[in-house]
Amino acid sequence: FPLYWFSMPAIMKGWMDRVLVQGFAHEFPNCYDSGLLKNKLALFSFTTGGSREMYAKGGISGDIRYLLWPMQHGIMHFCGVKVLAPHICFAPEYASEEKRKEMLTAWAQRLKTLWKEEPINCSPEWYFK
Repeated sequence: FPLYWFSMPAIMKGWMDRVLVQGFAHEFPNCYDSGLLKNKLALFSFTTGGSREMYAKGGISGDIRYLLWPMQHGIMHFCGVKVLAPHICFAPEYASEEKRKEMLTAWAQRLKTLWKEEPINCSPEWYFK
């Protein structure tokens, strides 16, 4: 998905609001590691309008991990989902054709080994270190 106003597009958020409902995806106190979707995996793959440097710690847009906190931790992990490291393509609109091809190749390569990946430690330390 395209990172849109520092979040997911509204249509995607609306889908999550309608699908990840209480009783199906979460049921307090069964949340986070004991959430109802605890045997599922999630991966956010998205593009940005800004460069990697813009989304680095100290960058003008702030550390990309801060933006991921509400989506990966507040939605997915809350429901018990284990979260894989995000796949981010920074500023493809401004990249050369060669660089965009490299982005697609990297994504294709990752998909080949995706099921062997370990989830991130979905804790405040991972996001705010």
